[in-house]
Amino acid sequence: MKMPDSQIAVTLFNLRDYCKTESDLDRTLDRVCEIGYQAVQVSAVPLPAEVIKKQLDKHALFCCATHENIATISGESAPLIDRMKTLECDFVALGAPPPELRGSVENAQKLIDIFNEKGAELLEAGIRLGYHNHNFEFERLPGRRETFFEYFYANTDPKTVFAEMDVHWVTRGGGSPVSWIHRLGYRMPVIHFKDFTIIDNDKPVFCEIGEGNLDWGGILLACRETGVRWYSIEQDALFKDRDIFESIKISYNNLRAMGVK
Repeated sequence: MKMPDSQIAVTLFNLRDYCKTESDLDRTLDRVCEIGYQAVQVSAVPLPAEVIKKQLDKHALFCCATHENIATISGESAPLIDRMKTLECDFVALGAPPPELRGSVENAQKLIDIFNEKGAELLEAGIRLGYHNHNFEFERLPGRRETFFEYFYANTDPKTVFAEMDVHWVTRGGGSPVSWIHRLGYRMPVIHFKDFTIIDNDKPVFCEIGEGNLDWGGILLACRETGVRWYSIEQDALFKDRDIFESIKISYNNLRAMGVK
């Protein structure tokens, strides 16, 4: 499928409760298209790649990325390559590493070794391998001043290991999204956009893009300056009791109002 001019995608992780069967996915993608989305990130959809691609084609939706687990990424590369080729997608990211691959220099190095090896293998097939962060990566490694995030990107090959930074989790971890976009943007084809605000009892909660506290002007400028191609909207949980389809519509419309095509 031809890549659309739009830069806005929605990750289907948001809509995972509505993508469990092919008929569910069909109805869900109808609603995604009605909002105006032209691209999705395939995540947490428990269906074969052939079924997903059939529905993406039916709805004229481009797959800009997928999330896969560590077992899929660290295993034999051929099945993952086949999956990505079926989806006509050239970017795959690890959603999160398991506990045994984080929390120490030794564990971080194990993950780095996996990414350096598999990143090179996948790139030979035209597929880029990236890493999606949460906030735990911003803890300093034991005995060091470096965080897991800093150590990971300092020791992976920038030619073969890419990024899918999540601006929400960088902020929650105490980092600067704008600073990190400038550091990683040239190796980041897809970025995760999500927002948060503070409500009852000073508690941070997920909310729609532009409805919270992140510096979207600075984030968007940094993305443009470094050439980030796709802005993938993710909202891990409902804002209060608002319907998730209404939330992804608000996020889409707010980004459009900010000048994103």
